[in-house]
Amino acid sequence: MENQEIKKVSPLNVIDGRSLLSLECEPPVFVVERLLPTGLSVLAGSPKVGKSWLSLWLCEKISHGEKVWEFETLRSKTLYLALEDTVDRLHFRLSHIAENGSSEIYFTTEADSISSGLLEQLEIFVDDNPDTRLIVIDTLQKVRSDGKNRCGYSLDYEDMNKIKAFADRLKIAVLLIHHTRKTPDSDPFNTISGSTGLTGSADTMLILRKTSRTENTAALYVTGRDVEDMQINLEFDKEKKIWQFVSFGKECDNTANKIISALYSMLVQRKTFEGTMTELLKTLREYSDDITVTPNVLSRILNKNENVLTERHITMTFARSNHARKVILTLDDNSVIKADFTVRDGGSDGDDCFYPPAIVCV
Repeated sequence: MENQEIKKVSPLNVIDGRSLLSLECEPPVFVVERLLPTGLSVLAGSPKVGKSWLSLWLCEKISHGEKVWEFETLRSKTLYLALEDTVDRLHFRLSHIAENGSSEIYFTTEADSISSGLLEQLEIFVDDNPDTRLIVIDTLQKVRSDGKNRCGYSLDYEDMNKIKAFADRLKIAVLLIHHTRKTPDSDPFNTISGSTGLTGSADTMLILRKTSRTENTAALYVTGRDVEDMQINLEFDKEKKIWQFVSFGKECDNTANKIISALYSMLVQRKTFEGTMTELLKTLREYSDDITVTPNVLSRILNKNENVLTERHITMTFARSNHARKVILTLDDNSVIKADFTVRDGGSDGDDCFYPPAIVCV
């Protein structure tokens, strides 16, 4: 019998739970607070809906460290790959949203594809400009790899993971501008053109959707691994060419309300809770099975709504135990708290009015 070559298999690189929680890990860095973390993001919408105006404005605001609507930004350099535009059109657009422009925004109208050198080109730029925190690729289709003899899912997954690995390694945000399908769907994220290999690889997804083509209002739907699911209602200023903030949608408000309500119900029974955010999230889902946020998002919602908790006589403190950060929640037994969190008008029967502070969705 001929000697057969024995294949050497590398062992799995594993870590136990105690060691994992003892690590000092950095939380996600947000280029736009609550909206755009570092990693891979996709902004999708129908053609000519206003995606390019929005992404160009984002670059302008971030380069100055100015707020994007209600959200703080991390001042940094940005790179905008306007691969469907000309220099003349870029000049036209930028002149509408900025008076003098910014030396911290860089533009190009040409780039290689993902399979022929794009990521190498981007890395050279970041090496030369280490303060860069956002790269916008407008559009994804212009940099796609050659898909000959390959299925859509395989190609989507490979392209997206290459970009994600690049963004994660350099700790920057890469925002891909993409299109949605014409087929309507009640879930806006199901309309993103392409396979699940594309949507599943992204850290954050944003959908810009108008109710009709002739309207100047739209909703920006946001979901992701490190962001809270939310809907931001916008209105396009046709003179300034800027998407202006109008309000948060019901989806955002409902999520924060569900968490506060479930927390209250839990403490009415238990009086106190001590554990990690992961453990708290698991417990809250026993009281509301449609809470879908991550532990990081849950932490931000509770911190942003500390005044709401205080109003409901809930005390929140933090402590470290076995290298894990724990939250301690306590309900005051002597308080008389109304479980109905809605605003009620006092009537002729003498009922008291209850006006709770506004719940903040983060």
